Amino acid sequence: MSFAFDSLLQTYPDNLMTLFWHNPGFAPSGYEHFNIDAEYSYRSIMYNVNGIPGIVWNGIEPSAGGAANCNWQATFPGLENQFQSFNGEDSPYDIELEGDVEEDGQFHYNVILTLDEDFDSENQFLEIFVSEDSVGSNWTSCTGFEDLVNKPVRHLARAFLTMEDEDKLPISIEMTGESEIFTGTFELLDFWNDSLISITAIIQNFETYEVKQATASNIYRIPRDRDADGILNLDDNCPDSHNPDQQDLDGDMIGDACDPCNGLVFITGNLNGDVNNENEPVIDIMDLLVLSDYLEDQIGFECQMLDILVDGMVNEWDLLVLEDMIMNGGN
Repeated sequence: MSFAFDSLLQTYPDNLMTLFWHNPGFAPSGYEHFNIDAEYSYRSIMYNVNGIPGIVWNGIEPSAGGAANCNWQATFPGLENQFQSFNGEDSPYDIELEGDVEEDGQFHYNVILTLDEDFDSENQFLEIFVSEDSVGSNWTSCTGFEDLVNKPVRHLARAFLTMEDEDKLPISIEMTGESEIFTGTFELLDFWNDSLISITAIIQNFETYEVKQATASNIYRIPRDRDADGILNLDDNCPDSHNPDQQDLDGDMIGDACDPCNGLVFITGNLNGDVNNENEPVIDIMDLLVLSDYLEDQIGFECQMLDILVDGMVNEWDLLVLEDMIMNGGN
């Protein structure tokens, strides 16, 4: 039984992640469950795999071929050199996984991307895979070598969640500190061993096929309640801030414990966040001065709704509109 596989290198120097793709042409009786023909073809055609076993490091450096008489140890020095050529590379992206197994047999997940530096998102896509670790296999070329027959395969690809055009996930964030969340589900099939199922997320350039970042985790080892407040991450309006009451005064789905901008106070026109005795926003001459200062020195903060005219620009026209609001009692 032979494989072509992606080898995905994470930025952490000693963390090598792999996905093995079974070649449907090498499936003896009893191993039909290995076959995901369309998915295998998609990845092998992408990399122009014409020899098996085939390896593609970081989506851009291919190699092919096994070892004579299954002497795999002889291949290690060359593979180590390829690994070291990518070892320690930096990535602008950070990927977090979270999710939970529901009663309906579905795994519901979020993949959270964050940029550590400015980066052009053109042709960058999030790809998501499901794999099963340590699946019993049969290497036909090694028949007669008792220690290799039925040797388990690490991280056998079981599903390719973003293969179809309608499932593609283009990445839109480009500025340092920006985040993007992708949500989805997949079914845990009966012949899978749930305890060995992992989800793998990679960021791949669809022009060069380079993998910019990758992460993987067993579905039962993903943190389900990061802030230990009794609310699962997928349902928590502040998953990193302990807030068991889930209070959200402005109803924007961001809990008060982590909401930098309370929409009840920072409404259009109330640029300095003033409130009256009833905790209601006040729009007055002080807000006009704040906007005037901003136009002069371009210093503001994320809660301020500076674009009073809502035309995508902040300029003198916004000053005129805000002045009119104040003359009409803040409306």
